[in-house]
Amino acid sequence: MAHHNEDSHLSKEELEFNDFVRRGDDFIKIQIYRNARECYTFALESNFNNEIAEAKLKECNALIKSESRMIINVVAVMAIAAIVIFLV
Repeated sequence: MAHHNEDSHLSKEELEFNDFVRRGDDFIKIQIYRNARECYTFALESNFNNEIAEAKLKECNALIKSESRMIINVVAVMAIAAIVIFLV
């Protein structure tokens, strides 16, 4: 029995788009948001006005922003702790 490839009817651009979106989704799953953003950006370059990739890119940017805030807060707490330890 032959294996049917569900993407066999797609153009090169559509295949490339799907691949970048899948890669972005995989990076999101493992919380590597900057790489995901890069994949979604490449997806948009191959299929510019795609609402799916645009929404995923916006979500990714929000996650990066949230992650950056958390890092800033952790660094601030660690700095205060270091100062307190140094002064004691």
